[in-house]
Amino acid sequence: MKFLNRLKNRKGQTAVEFMMISLVVFFFLIFFLSLSFVLVLSQYMDYATFMAARTYKAAHGDRGSQVSKAQEVFEAYIEPFRVSGLIRNVSSLQFTKINTGDRANLSEGIRVNYDLNLFYLPPLFAKNKVDSVISLTSESFLGRDPNFDECIGFFKEFTSRLGIDVRDLVSRMEDNGC
Repeated sequence: MKFLNRLKNRKGQTAVEFMMISLVVFFFLIFFLSLSFVLVLSQYMDYATFMAARTYKAAHGDRGSQVSKAQEVFEAYIEPFRVSGLIRNVSSLQFTKINTGDRANLSEGIRVNYDLNLFYLPPLFAKNKVDSVISLTSESFLGRDPNFDECIGFFKEFTSRLGIDVRDLVSRMEDNGC
């Protein structure tokens, strides 16, 4: 009889159910928090890539200075996140054209690959380091204006094909006349 009374005794059942449900809710909360980190950081990387592409497009000088200025801008944007370890394994900027076979296509852009942690588990729940990494790519393509040196080269080639000596015209150009 005492054994049957012990089976019917349900003291503490609510506490056990509450703890089980709380764990499920807690892990869903951690999952959605981690997912929001991934979405926000990937959006930020897209913005950093866009700003680097914009700098690449608008920078004055030769192609080398355009590339270096774009890299400086990109590094300035991502440095705080790289130091904190949220964004890892950032590849160097890849400067590419949309269609490499088309000579008239001046749409150039920047592509970068990087890694983000997908799940952040508190140390209390993960004794061994849990590494769930997601690899992403960010790219931004803009129409690129010719730089000043490319413009001067174009006008020199154009005038030499016509047989006209207009060195004076090229030297008087104050801006990118292309």
